[in-house]
Amino acid sequence: MKKIVLFSLLIICAPGFLQAQELKPVKLNAPDKDRGLAVMQALLVRASVREWSDQKLTLQDLSDLLWAANGVNRPDEGKRTASSAMNAQDIDIYVFMEEGVYLYDAFNQILNPVCSGDFRSLPGMTAAPVNLVLISDISRFRAGNDSLKLTWAAMDAGIVSQNISVFCAATKLVTRPRASFPGMDKMKETLKLKDSQHVMLNHPVGYTKDQEK
Repeated sequence: MKKIVLFSLLIICAPGFLQAQELKPVKLNAPDKDRGLAVMQALLVRASVREWSDQKLTLQDLSDLLWAANGVNRPDEGKRTASSAMNAQDIDIYVFMEEGVYLYDAFNQILNPVCSGDFRSLPGMTAAPVNLVLISDISRFRAGNDSLKLTWAAMDAGIVSQNISVFCAATKLVTRPRASFPGMDKMKETLKLKDSQHVMLNHPVGYTKDQEK
Protein backbone atom coordinates (compact mmCIF):
# COMPACT_ATOMS: atom_id res chain seq x y z
CA MET A 1 0.00 0.00 0.00
CA LYS A 2 2.84 2.39 0.89
CA LYS A 3 4.45 1.75 -2.49
CA ILE A 4 1.22 2.64 -4.28
CA VAL A 5 0.86 5.90 -2.32
CA LEU A 6 4.49 6.82 -2.92
CA PHE A 7 4.16 6.22 -6.66
CA SER A 8 1.01 8.36 -6.76
CA LEU A 9 2.82 11.19 -4.96
CA LEU A 10 5.67 10.99 -7.44
CA ILE A 11 3.24 11.38 -10.33
CA ILE A 12 1.57 14.38 -8.66
CA CYS A 13 4.84 16.04 -7.70
CA ALA A 14 6.49 15.47 -11.07
CA PRO A 15 4.04 16.79 -13.71
CA GLY A 16 6.72 16.48 -16.39
CA PHE A 17 6.89 12.69 -15.92
CA LEU A 18 3.90 11.84 -18.08
CA GLN A 19 4.74 14.58 -20.54
CA ALA A 20 8.22 13.12 -21.02
CA GLN A 21 6.67 9.77 -21.86
CA GLU A 22 4.45 11.42 -24.48
CA LEU A 23 7.23 13.14 -26.44
CA LYS A 24 7.50 11.05 -29.60
CA PRO A 25 10.03 10.95 -32.44
CA VAL A 26 9.14 13.28 -35.30
CA LYS A 27 9.51 11.88 -38.81
CA LEU A 28 10.70 14.71 -41.03
CA ASN A 29 9.65 15.22 -44.63
CA ALA A 30 11.96 14.55 -47.55
CA PRO A 31 13.81 17.79 -48.31
CA ASP A 32 12.48 19.99 -51.11
CA LYS A 33 15.67 20.49 -53.11
CA ASP A 34 14.10 22.80 -55.69
CA ARG A 35 13.08 25.66 -53.41
CA GLY A 36 14.73 28.95 -52.53
CA LEU A 37 16.73 31.71 -54.14
CA ALA A 38 19.82 31.15 -56.25
CA VAL A 39 23.03 31.04 -54.19
CA MET A 40 24.27 34.51 -55.18
CA GLN A 41 20.88 36.07 -54.43
CA ALA A 42 20.77 34.32 -51.04
CA LEU A 43 24.21 35.68 -50.18
CA LEU A 44 23.07 39.15 -51.24
CA VAL A 45 20.20 39.17 -48.72
CA ARG A 46 21.88 37.18 -45.92
CA ALA A 47 21.73 39.10 -42.64
CA SER A 48 21.71 38.47 -38.91
CA VAL A 49 18.23 39.24 -37.57
CA ARG A 50 17.14 39.85 -33.98
CA GLU A 51 13.35 39.76 -34.36
CA TRP A 52 11.02 37.06 -35.60
CA SER A 53 7.43 35.93 -35.43
CA ASP A 54 6.46 33.45 -32.72
CA GLN A 55 4.64 31.37 -35.34
CA LYS A 56 5.81 27.76 -35.38
CA LEU A 57 7.72 26.49 -38.40
CA THR A 58 5.90 24.12 -40.71
CA LEU A 59 7.15 20.55 -40.80
CA GLN A 60 8.45 21.08 -44.34
CA ASP A 61 10.39 24.21 -43.40
CA LEU A 62 11.88 22.45 -40.38
CA SER A 63 12.75 19.38 -42.46
CA ASP A 64 14.43 21.46 -45.17
CA LEU A 65 16.25 23.62 -42.62
CA LEU A 66 17.83 20.63 -40.88
CA TRP A 67 18.74 18.88 -44.12
CA ALA A 68 20.41 22.06 -45.41
CA ALA A 69 22.24 22.51 -42.10
CA ASN A 70 23.87 19.09 -41.91
CA GLY A 71 21.78 16.52 -43.74
CA VAL A 72 22.92 13.56 -45.78
CA ASN A 73 23.34 14.60 -49.42
CA ARG A 74 25.30 11.54 -50.64
CA PRO A 75 23.63 8.54 -49.01
CA ASP A 76 25.80 5.98 -50.80
CA GLU A 77 28.90 7.53 -49.21
CA GLY A 78 27.33 8.65 -45.93
CA LYS A 79 28.44 12.23 -46.66
CA ARG A 80 26.80 15.44 -45.44
CA THR A 81 25.82 18.90 -46.68
CA ALA A 82 28.45 20.32 -44.28
CA SER A 83 32.07 19.22 -44.53
CA SER A 84 34.02 18.34 -41.38
CA ALA A 85 37.65 17.78 -40.47
CA MET A 86 38.65 14.17 -41.20
CA ASN A 87 35.00 13.60 -42.11
CA ALA A 88 34.48 13.21 -38.35
CA GLN A 89 30.89 14.46 -38.64
CA ASP A 90 31.33 15.79 -35.12
CA ILE A 91 28.50 18.34 -35.16
CA ASP A 92 25.13 17.27 -33.73
CA ILE A 93 22.10 19.53 -33.93
CA TYR A 94 19.82 19.74 -30.91
CA VAL A 95 16.44 21.25 -31.79
CA PHE A 96 14.78 23.30 -29.04
CA MET A 97 11.05 23.91 -29.51
CA GLU A 98 8.10 24.69 -27.28
CA GLU A 99 7.21 21.04 -26.73
CA GLY A 100 10.71 19.79 -26.02
CA VAL A 101 14.25 19.18 -27.19
CA TYR A 102 15.09 16.78 -30.01
CA LEU A 103 18.28 15.45 -31.58
CA TYR A 104 18.43 15.51 -35.37
CA ASP A 105 19.16 12.10 -36.89
CA ALA A 106 20.34 13.06 -40.37
CA PHE A 107 20.68 9.51 -41.68
CA ASN A 108 17.05 8.67 -40.94
CA GLN A 109 15.67 12.22 -41.36
CA ILE A 110 14.01 12.09 -37.95
CA LEU A 111 13.97 14.04 -34.69
CA ASN A 112 14.60 11.87 -31.64
CA PRO A 113 13.27 13.10 -28.27
CA VAL A 114 15.84 14.25 -25.71
CA CYS A 115 13.69 15.87 -23.04
CA SER A 116 10.17 17.18 -22.76
CA GLY A 117 9.33 20.78 -21.91
CA ASP A 118 10.19 24.26 -23.11
CA PHE A 119 13.89 24.93 -22.46
CA ARG A 120 14.15 28.01 -24.67
CA SER A 121 14.39 30.06 -21.47
CA LEU A 122 17.83 28.66 -20.64
CA PRO A 123 20.53 31.36 -20.51
CA GLY A 124 21.89 31.96 -24.00
CA MET A 125 18.70 30.78 -25.72
CA THR A 126 15.92 32.83 -27.34
CA ALA A 127 12.13 32.76 -27.64
CA ALA A 128 12.31 32.02 -31.38
CA PRO A 129 10.06 29.07 -32.33
CA VAL A 130 13.15 26.96 -33.11
CA ASN A 131 16.63 27.15 -31.59
CA LEU A 132 19.27 24.98 -33.24
CA VAL A 133 22.12 24.25 -30.82
CA LEU A 134 25.28 22.98 -32.52
CA ILE A 135 27.31 20.60 -30.36
CA SER A 136 30.61 19.00 -31.29
CA ASP A 137 31.63 15.61 -29.98
CA ILE A 138 35.40 15.88 -30.27
CA SER A 139 35.84 12.17 -29.49
CA ARG A 140 34.94 11.53 -33.14
CA PHE A 141 38.20 13.05 -34.37
CA ARG A 142 40.70 10.28 -35.04
CA ALA A 143 43.82 12.30 -34.17
CA GLY A 144 45.02 15.46 -32.44
CA ASN A 145 45.06 16.74 -28.87
CA ASP A 146 42.01 18.35 -27.30
CA SER A 147 43.13 21.88 -28.16
CA LEU A 148 43.47 21.03 -31.85
CA LYS A 149 40.20 19.09 -31.81
CA LEU A 150 38.39 22.13 -30.41
CA THR A 151 39.81 24.25 -33.23
CA TRP A 152 38.48 21.76 -35.76
CA ALA A 153 35.15 21.69 -33.89
CA ALA A 154 34.85 25.47 -34.15
CA MET A 155 35.52 25.37 -37.89
CA ASP A 156 33.03 22.54 -38.42
CA ALA A 157 30.37 24.39 -36.42
CA GLY A 158 31.02 27.47 -38.55
CA ILE A 159 30.37 25.50 -41.74
CA VAL A 160 27.03 24.19 -40.42
CA SER A 161 26.22 27.70 -39.21
CA GLN A 162 26.76 29.15 -42.67
CA ASN A 163 24.56 26.45 -44.20
CA ILE A 164 21.79 27.51 -41.83
CA SER A 165 22.25 31.20 -42.59
CA VAL A 166 22.26 30.76 -46.37
CA PHE A 167 19.24 28.45 -46.29
CA CYS A 168 17.30 30.94 -44.18
CA ALA A 169 18.21 33.81 -46.49
CA ALA A 170 17.12 31.78 -49.52
CA THR A 171 13.74 30.83 -48.05
CA LYS A 172 12.75 34.04 -46.23
CA LEU A 173 13.39 32.62 -42.78
CA VAL A 174 15.43 34.67 -40.33
CA THR A 175 18.28 33.68 -38.04
CA ARG A 176 21.58 34.74 -36.53
CA PRO A 177 24.46 32.76 -35.00
CA ARG A 178 24.90 33.20 -31.25
CA ALA A 179 27.94 32.01 -29.30
CA SER A 180 27.13 33.22 -25.77
CA PHE A 181 26.03 30.49 -23.35
CA PRO A 182 26.14 31.87 -19.80
CA GLY A 183 24.11 28.87 -18.62
CA MET A 184 26.53 26.29 -19.99
CA ASP A 185 26.34 23.99 -16.96
CA LYS A 186 22.56 23.97 -17.09
CA MET A 187 22.66 23.27 -20.82
CA LYS A 188 24.99 20.31 -20.32
CA GLU A 189 22.84 18.98 -17.50
CA THR A 190 19.62 19.31 -19.50
CA LEU A 191 21.04 17.53 -22.55
CA LYS A 192 23.05 15.01 -20.48
CA LEU A 193 26.18 15.78 -22.48
CA LYS A 194 29.39 13.79 -22.19
CA ASP A 195 32.71 15.45 -21.34
CA SER A 196 33.70 15.18 -25.00
CA GLN A 197 30.62 17.14 -26.15
CA HIS A 198 31.05 20.91 -26.45
CA VAL A 199 28.34 23.51 -27.07
CA MET A 200 29.47 25.68 -29.99
CA LEU A 201 26.65 27.85 -31.38
CA ASN A 202 22.93 28.52 -31.20
CA HIS A 203 20.85 29.53 -34.23
CA PRO A 204 17.38 30.88 -33.40
CA VAL A 205 15.17 30.48 -36.48
CA GLY A 206 11.74 31.85 -37.31
CA TYR A 207 9.59 33.71 -39.79
CA THR A 208 9.63 37.48 -40.14
CA LYS A 209 6.77 39.27 -38.43
CA ASP A 210 5.22 40.24 -41.79
CA GLN A 211 4.92 36.53 -42.64
CA GLU A 212 2.50 35.86 -39.78
CA LYS A 213 -0.71 34.19 -40.89
